[in-house]
Amino acid sequence: MLDLPEFWKSLPRESELRGKYAQPAEYAAQWILPLAAVLLGSVALVSGAVAAGLLLLAGGGGIGFWLSRRASAAEEARERWARSLICRQCPATFLREDAVTV
Repeated sequence: MLDLPEFWKSLPRESELRGKYAQPAEYAAQWILPLAAVLLGSVALVSGAVAAGLLLLAGGGGIGFWLSRRASAAEEARERWARSLICRQCPATFLREDAVTV
């Protein structure tokens, strides 16, 4: 059993295994859209457009929640990759806490 990040670093650049065992991509959440929707919703509420303001606030909050869930899932996948081991006998990967040594 080898540490997956160390195994990946030891692979030559032209190896096709580099793509297979690469670290999951980092998710860069774009917070400008939900923030703009919440700000516009607040302005709409203050100016008297209650329906539009509530719609913008709910939409901005929903998009913000969705983005935060995607960002946390991507971070969890990256942490899981960092804790993974790879078996040299079979090309299977295991979490460090799930691996059984014989």
